[in-house]
Amino acid sequence: MPTPPRSAADAEADADAVAPPAERADLRRNRLVFGLVVAPIGVLIALFVGFLVQIDAAWGGVHHGDEVAGPLFVAIGIGLVATVPALIAGIRALRDKAWVGLASATTVVSGIGLVAVALLVVVPAFDLLPRSARQADAYREQQQREELEDVGYDGPSSAEAAGAAMQSHVADALDVLDLRESGVEQRTWFSTSTTALGNRCRSFRQRVDLPTALDRVAAEKTLAASWSTGGNRRGFGTTVSGNPQLLDTSAESTIMFDRREGTLLVASDCIPYADAG
Repeated sequence: MPTPPRSAADAEADADAVAPPAERADLRRNRLVFGLVVAPIGVLIALFVGFLVQIDAAWGGVHHGDEVAGPLFVAIGIGLVATVPALIAGIRALRDKAWVGLASATTVVSGIGLVAVALLVVVPAFDLLPRSARQADAYREQQQREELEDVGYDGPSSAEAAGAAMQSHVADALDVLDLRESGVEQRTWFSTSTTALGNRCRSFRQRVDLPTALDRVAAEKTLAASWSTGGNRRGFGTTVSGNPQLLDTSAESTIMFDRREGTLLVASDCIPYADAG
């Protein structure tokens, strides 16, 4: 049969049992003094943090309700840790009639502090936590709506539109490499994902396999020279692997030449769309 977990009070009692009588008395007194000092400090900190969270929520909240639970649980934890052990130590000392004056003071101070934390932090949390969760959900829904409203304002209206806008770059790349569309293999597809705000989104992908006889080193230099000339809302760079890449911000997409594979790769950002479901 498994042994039940031992509480902090049990461990404290064991420590007292094995210590010499004089040392046990000193330990008990030190715990009472420590509790008498720490309990009010911890309570003040807990109340301060709890009041800040409540004031923030009352004024609408700078975090829109999404960061209320953490500070509130911290305040409750600090209040309980500061008062409960001190209250237990005080009650045990009073029961054993040891250091009665000090034990009474510790018990009263920690008890009042525990009641204050319960009434001023724990009880309001039962209203504050659900209300803050609703505020966070409402704010998230507002952000989702705004994200969908912004689609097409300064970029493509869909993944299909992004892919269509990049076809001119594919044609230009084949042209500077003296290749025809009939001489390459192309494949396009879409992938579905979710934005950071929770909206569904689609990405356009295209792979153009260039002829195996192509001089890839020369092709890389040619494309880099062509793409680095710049242009309106265009940016040239290289990937982590050193492959040349052209960014078209108006299409929210990139075209990249993979020298190792001998392919042109087109990729769009994940464009949000309204989920019909």
